[in-house]
Amino acid sequence: MFTLRDFKSPETLDEAYELLMKSKMNKILGGCHFLKAGSRSYNVGIDLSKLDLNYIKVEDDEIKIGATTTYRDLEYNDFLKEFCDGIIPKSLKKIVSTQLRNTAQVGASVFSRYAFSDFLPILLLLDAKVRLYNNGVMSVEEFLNSEIKKDLLVEVIIPNKDIHCTQIVQRICCKDFPIAIVAVSKKDEKYKVVFGARPQKAMVMRDVSDEINSNGFDREKTLELIDEFIGSNNKAKKKYRILLFVGLLGKALGELQ
Repeated sequence: MFTLRDFKSPETLDEAYELLMKSKMNKILGGCHFLKAGSRSYNVGIDLSKLDLNYIKVEDDEIKIGATTTYRDLEYNDFLKEFCDGIIPKSLKKIVSTQLRNTAQVGASVFSRYAFSDFLPILLLLDAKVRLYNNGVMSVEEFLNSEIKKDLLVEVIIPNKDIHCTQIVQRICCKDFPIAIVAVSKKDEKYKVVFGARPQKAMVMRDVSDEINSNGFDREKTLELIDEFIGSNNKAKKKYRILLFVGLLGKALGELQ
């Protein structure tokens, strides 16, 4: 269990960011699931509940999701149930339990850049962006590859373009972390492939996407293209994981035919 020396609930983004930057031991509080799994002591815990960041705004060209919006909010949003084949709620509803999804927050989940995240591959697939208080708007892909360690994530921005999508997640058991995630979209007969839980952070597999779009799906060629991007982890060896990713990719492409 983590401990706090003080607790603050700022009423403006300016105040929240100022508190965050005062000390490297000041911490934004999201769902706190992984904080509770540790035993560190922090100076000030910063609660964002007074900043009105719990929202899902559907506009003509964008969908904006506030930082304190929970996975459960996304799971039950009527618009998202239909958007892009319902890929967001379909994928999130398989994460651990209702209790966790009731408290897991979008901002904390995205900013933490967890390698096992079910949500980040979807955001990469949909060309999403993040709005950061200090660093401004950038693509999720750029953010994942950045060296940003401290900032305040305000919202996630998804282009309001309805495309066919699917995501397949392989777990050892239903409550476990993923050992492989494959997400694929199809637009104008062109495919985009994203891998998550590699075990590194999620990434767009551009060479794989280009190969499929040019020559179709070839198992042996795909094995060759992904070899350097897949490694062993504490759940499975590299050889098995590579075969697993290729198998899941074939299944995902089949779902989009």
